[in-house]
Amino acid sequence: MDLRNRLGLHGAYFLGMAGIGFTLPYLPLYLSQRGLSDRAIGVVSTLAALSGLVQFQVGEWSDRLGRRKPFILAALALLAAATIALPWVENGVLLAIVVVLFAENGVCRAILESQAGAAAVGLSAPGQIAASLGRLRFWKPIGVILVALVGGRLAARMGLDVMLIPLAVGGVLACLAGLLIHEPNPVQAGGESRAKQNQKPRLALGRDRALWWFIAAMVIFHTANAPGGVYLGLYLTRELHADQQRLADAFVVSMIMWMLVSRPAGFLADRFGRRPLLIVCWGAMALRLLLVALAGTAGWIVAIQALDGFSNGLFAVLAAAWMTDRLGGAPHAGRAQAIVGTSLVLGSAIGPVASAMLVDALGYRGLFVCLAGVGAVGSGLIIALVPETLVLQSTPSSSRSHERLAPAIPAPETASA
Repeated sequence: MDLRNRLGLHGAYFLGMAGIGFTLPYLPLYLSQRGLSDRAIGVVSTLAALSGLVQFQVGEWSDRLGRRKPFILAALALLAAATIALPWVENGVLLAIVVVLFAENGVCRAILESQAGAAAVGLSAPGQIAASLGRLRFWKPIGVILVALVGGRLAARMGLDVMLIPLAVGGVLACLAGLLIHEPNPVQAGGESRAKQNQKPRLALGRDRALWWFIAAMVIFHTANAPGGVYLGLYLTRELHADQQRLADAFVVSMIMWMLVSRPAGFLADRFGRRPLLIVCWGAMALRLLLVALAGTAGWIVAIQALDGFSNGLFAVLAAAWMTDRLGGAPHAGRAQAIVGTSLVLGSAIGPVASAMLVDALGYRGLFVCLAGVGAVGSGLIIALVPETLVLQSTPSSSRSHERLAPAIPAPETASA
């Protein structure tokens, strides 16, 4: 990837995702201050997550066009508009619409996440899909950390509204960065017409059982993990009596670990395969939820959040790499990224709405124990039913030959004309 695309793609992704430093620790509290109940916050979070389902169709369109940039720019423009509008909207319905656009898993960031990943795959060198994704995902936690740290201090002195001012500026800058992205012409890049590319056999999702088991595991991952974004902050402030700075610290620790994990995860996944790290990823997620339920102080929660960043950092790289391998590589990267994103959306919709129904009866601790059990089920699926997508292939090198890991070719019975 050349310097222009690094500045454009990584810059747009960094600035667009930085607002999660507000949505994760502070958005539930902000909406509570605006008069929404815990149940209403859960419902709005579910609506925001469901809106991200549109990314699947966007992924299909982007594969057909061979272009990711127009969809990235559209998502960034809507996100900037929602950020500017959020503090000014008073009507409850309009507020819900703005939150749907602005939220962590809402439509704008869902499209940005999947399309930026597809662009990174398309611009990556052969055999470096996971590494390219790791370099892209590395920038997400950096933006989140900066917003959470600086924003936490501003919020403590001046209130949560003030955090939205730099986020609005960043949204405009993200749009400008996106304009720098330069994608190669699909005909020149592939050596054949787009029409011929679209006539290539594609994986028939209905016939690939391993792929569907992986989708189920991804949905379960986010069903268990997503409620933490809604209820962990409330748990810390209401039951463990943490202040806003400690609340920010909990999410900063998670993001620091995410940042540290992303790039090594991509390198290791390309070198040693996807499956071993997938097993570690799901197991760490379930363990973190159980430890949160058992924690006695806010300080322990802050330390435990390192596991949250570890598992999410692995997931952000490995899930997309596994799915891209399974669907046949860069030509179907939009579809692959959209399937991962749609699984995230479904889990992020199911988890908060189910938690909203259970939290009053179980309490915060009981809720996290229940979510840990759900995470353990997902871990079992990965261990028992999800195969490796890379295989050893012998390749000639001058007078010698050597072995390297490369994506496995889908079995004939799982492909359709």
